[in-house]
Amino acid sequence: MQLIIDIPEEKYNTIKNKMYCGIYDVGVYEAIINGTPLPKGHGRIVDIGKIDEDRIDADSPIIYLTINGEYTEAVSLDYLNSLPTIVESEG
Repeated sequence: MQLIIDIPEEKYNTIKNKMYCGIYDVGVYEAIINGTPLPKGHGRIVDIGKIDEDRIDADSPIIYLTINGEYTEAVSLDYLNSLPTIVESEG
């Protein structure tokens, strides 16, 4: 299972430095140590995998374009903005 948690940076640094912090479950402790912090000031996080799911619908969000002779696929900003938010933006 993947989980996003919000903990104070000081507590996170204590855990990362392998100092005692009151976590008795080694698995939980290691999960925190091996976790990936979200970058400060990140934007809204959405599931862009939904694009592939919606691609097979009649109202596919994919736009096919030829730019400078090269074939490309694009997705409208309106569609991207309509995707469900997983994590709100930070600041």
